Amino acid sequence: MTIGYLYETVRAIFRAIRFRYLAFKYSFLLKKSYPDLRLWNEPVIYHPENLSIGEKVAINNNFWANALGGIKIGNNVLIGPSVIIHSANHNFKKIDIPIRDQGHELREVIIEDDVWVAARVTILPGVRVGKGSIITAGSVVTKDVAPYSIVTGVPAKLIKKRI
Repeated sequence: MTIGYLYETVRAIFRAIRFRYLAFKYSFLLKKSYPDLRLWNEPVIYHPENLSIGEKVAINNNFWANALGGIKIGNNVLIGPSVIIHSANHNFKKIDIPIRDQGHELREVIIEDDVWVAARVTILPGVRVGKGSIITAGSVVTKDVAPYSIVTGVPAKLIKKRI
């Protein structure tokens, strides 16, 4: 047995313990989650009571979510590092009232089953990401994504269908 093998074994054990600890901790905070949730580190979640997460979901480092308007994440979803999901936006229609005092527009975000959200993606309020879709790195999703689509860009546009 080499030192490298021993190091990797111990590292894998600690990683598994961290996954279990974070899944347990967030099971009390989130609207819904499962014990197999994989959080790579502490996420930043505003209004976690409005966030539902399905089975076999993996969320990478630096996840940020504002779930004021509600966020639903389906089963078997992969979320890459530094992903941002907004479900609320500031109202700004009245020019005689400061924007900060006009409240929020709430619009639920839904990410259906078997979706891959790559690194540094931003998903804006009211978006539905269809089953089996892929959102490429760095994209900003402003509109619904049809099932089994691959989208990319700012704003995200369809580049290919998976089927």
